[in-house]
Amino acid sequence: MMMESSDESSPIQSDFPYSFSEDGHLRHRMTSEPYKFTFRLDDVRATDREHHSLCHYITQHVYQLLERRFRLLRVRLEEDGFVFTSPGALDHPGSLLVLIQDRGTVRSGVWSWKLSAHEGLERGSQIPFLRWAALESCAVIIMNPNEGGTTLEHHVHLVWERLVSRSPAEHIFVAAHGYGGLGFVDLLCCNPDEIQRRVKAVAFLDSSHSLWHQPLGQAGRDWLKSHSRTWILSSKPLNRAVGSLKAGSPQISAGTRCHDSVPAVCMDSVFRFFSKSVKPKATPTPFEIITRSKSRKNDQDHNSI
Repeated sequence: MMMESSDESSPIQSDFPYSFSEDGHLRHRMTSEPYKFTFRLDDVRATDREHHSLCHYITQHVYQLLERRFRLLRVRLEEDGFVFTSPGALDHPGSLLVLIQDRGTVRSGVWSWKLSAHEGLERGSQIPFLRWAALESCAVIIMNPNEGGTTLEHHVHLVWERLVSRSPAEHIFVAAHGYGGLGFVDLLCCNPDEIQRRVKAVAFLDSSHSLWHQPLGQAGRDWLKSHSRTWILSSKPLNRAVGSLKAGSPQISAGTRCHDSVPAVCMDSVFRFFSKSVKPKATPTPFEIITRSKSRKNDQDHNSI
């Protein structure tokens, strides 16, 4: 395991005709027009090249933001690519935020290529989550399961074993999008005692996990009922209860029917869930039922003073 500083990051390609504006929107370098993807039905290779170029540019730009704006460090995992961590994340005794994106081609710092390109980094990237972590003095580990050559499940296990398990963090929060949720539940199945002891709250964002098809067991399902929330695609307003009790984990509306949009739409709701999970539960205040006779006695006692 090896740390890499931001000085070693590669420069952003200069031949891509678009660039991100200060407010995080992709604009044409010459015309300032919003990004528009060109589908070439008669040239599949050209379409594929444009998609690859777009993903490569967004990756480079976001990596640069992670390293320069948020001072995150690359931690190389040898046989399985690298992840990003905040400085001192493995020594921070407070809270730790762990982000797990969906499988596919997205890299660290990105929830969705499409939203990043068409709606901006505030919608498609993990930057708003990092901003919240900074405000809450919370350390960060951003997984990068699509960078290496192994499965997402293996990557999640490896990052937990090499990094998260070594952290002294008192509270660990996990936000998992799509297949990332399945990866976390797979980790829970294999390490139930440690995960249940260390993780304070889990936010499943239109997750692919299954509490009934993954060998979780009753104890694991019970733990998720009290320590997780699942935001699912729905036409109902955000945070409305949806699904059934058989789901095993409380299910609420994501307020959108777009899978890629879920992390951005649910973000504030997720943060409130995390914050609430560490607040001490209020102790019920005992109260007395005042009867008419007791009230009269209190008045007599008061008048005799």
